[in-house]
Amino acid sequence: MNLEGLLTFFGLLAAALAIMGPVQRRALGLFVPKWLLPTSILVALLLLVLRDMPLGIPTLFGWRLEIVSYLLTLGAFVVPVAAALASWQLWYNARLSDRNLVGLEPFLQTALQQSEFQEVDRILRKNLDRLVTIPAEAASLLFDPRVVRRLVSSHSFLHLELLARRPFLESLSNRLQAVEVVVREMLELGASPIQSAVVSEWGGIEHPRYSEQDKKLITVTFQDPDWYHDTNAHYPLIITAINKIQGGALDESYNRPDENYAARQGVSKRATCPIYLAVKTEVLAIDRALKVGSAKDFYVSDLFQILQKILDHSKVDPFCANIPTGTQAEDTPYSFLIENIVRDIDNLTETAVQQSVNRHNDAPENTRPSRIGINLVRMWSFSLWEIMGEPNKLDSVLRDSLVESYFRFLFALGWQPSEVLDLNGQNVKNLNHWRDLLLKELKERLRSPKQGHLDVIRSVLAHLDFGKPFIADGYSWLKTVFPKQFLP
Repeated sequence: MNLEGLLTFFGLLAAALAIMGPVQRRALGLFVPKWLLPTSILVALLLLVLRDMPLGIPTLFGWRLEIVSYLLTLGAFVVPVAAALASWQLWYNARLSDRNLVGLEPFLQTALQQSEFQEVDRILRKNLDRLVTIPAEAASLLFDPRVVRRLVSSHSFLHLELLARRPFLESLSNRLQAVEVVVREMLELGASPIQSAVVSEWGGIEHPRYSEQDKKLITVTFQDPDWYHDTNAHYPLIITAINKIQGGALDESYNRPDENYAARQGVSKRATCPIYLAVKTEVLAIDRALKVGSAKDFYVSDLFQILQKILDHSKVDPFCANIPTGTQAEDTPYSFLIENIVRDIDNLTETAVQQSVNRHNDAPENTRPSRIGINLVRMWSFSLWEIMGEPNKLDSVLRDSLVESYFRFLFALGWQPSEVLDLNGQNVKNLNHWRDLLLKELKERLRSPKQGHLDVIRSVLAHLDFGKPFIADGYSWLKTVFPKQFLP
């Protein structure tokens, strides 16, 4: 190494820094002490000066001049190279500490200005456990919608991974806003752990890929009742769905028959529909809450509110008038969503009853509805009441099928619970507390009927399958407790 070589090294270093983009330079400055490289160059320069200066003094330890000259030359080479390697190692490790956390905010600002986020993702992933002490300003930048959108669009779900960590979540002063931004962007993107969880459960992509990492992430977030409740995660789900509906941009296409939306093969349109994904994510969360016996409020009414908005924008295709009586029209995306919401509430109610029975093995007949169970039955009856009162919003065959399911479930609970529940061989004759709840909630809705309500209920009751004993017995009882004007 000589002075020319050192200057060449310095020139290459300066060129490398010049080639780097603003984000990379910020990242380097975040982890590499500013004194490291300049000091190493100065030390190398000093060693070269000592080597070449004619001092005329004895060498250290009496070593030969050739050996001392060699060691000084070697040192002048090793020191800057070692400093460069140490700088690379510090950058690669990307360890945030109390010393450099203050530099995270300007780093994120630069990334936002340059719209470059690969380095943001790399650095944050290496520091997931150290971000609890992140400054408030840096946290606000981290959950800026532009940052979230770019990372989510590159299939990095770092933000949800961060929110899944309780210490980090609780350290945020704006945690609800952060959750809202992340959930909304994931729904808009379509391809995300949310989509993977939904299509894995209900289909929509013929060969879904639900990785263990995605499954774990969904398990500790949307399927963790405490996390789901405490983060108010239901809110961005319902708001995103309702905003999509209220915008009106979907009305034309979602009111036309679309085989691809309901398709089981290939990649269906519903797999990337924010409304469908939002509904099913709420269903997953409520189902999990039922199974673990959580007593918290999980906003079952969200499903009913989404259904109401869809009904406001839904209409029966005029061509359906030419379809033979008793034949169901082709599904439109809106009719598919309506049917799924009602049947989801039906299935969730069944789960609520099943869990209630499981927890009272000694006397299942005495089991009573839980808080979520009561809300589910109420929303189920409200949903059917809305559908029956809007004759031009849904195909009549589908509408009657949905209403019939309610009565069938009610009769099964009173006279043959095994028809709808897994009783593990138990001889459960009835679940009258649940049966009476279904009747009570329906009768509450009957107080101010329209002609459409009367016509639909009469038609459904007249066409029940009376060949099944539990339906025949249930209907005989219903005639004694049901308003007469609704009977056929």
